[in-house]
Amino acid sequence: MVTAQDLMTGHVLTRGDLAVADWPTDVKPGGAVADPVELLGMALAAGMSRGEPVTAARVRGPGLLTGVRPGLVAAHVRLADPAMGAKATPGDHVDLISSSGQMVAAGVLVLAVDAGAADSGGWSATAGTGPPGGVVVAVSSDEAMRLAKTDPSGLSDVAFSLVLRSPGT
Repeated sequence: MVTAQDLMTGHVLTRGDLAVADWPTDVKPGGAVADPVELLGMALAAGMSRGEPVTAARVRGPGLLTGVRPGLVAAHVRLADPAMGAKATPGDHVDLISSSGQMVAAGVLVLAVDAGAADSGGWSATAGTGPPGGVVVAVSSDEAMRLAKTDPSGLSDVAFSLVLRSPGT
């Protein structure tokens, strides 16, 4: 499937927004969606020009917080060890520890992981150049404030250590 017209970020796809394009197997874009039914009702994660192939990375489903306990917000956090982010997957529960050793958020749900170069199905719509640099987690408003205040000056490059929890803990 390709876009039938120029579309803006957030546009919800309808049948009229899509056109069929035949791609030779050796040049077919990775993640290309062949069935328009899979795309109907999905929102674009980024703007697209007419004729661009629609891939799974270019659309987003319902919001990241769909199905999550009411009252939680989504927060993106950068990780001190990006390789640890590559071990996390949506659905994992993790602890976030500041560089000073303070537990900032405990047992929070991973909603998405930044995509890396190998594109393991991560969240980002843009190709990465290495392992994930961060994760999106579901946190309370208080935890979101603690994450934001970890470096109130905003001058340093704050990153958190991510600790994976075993299921059920």
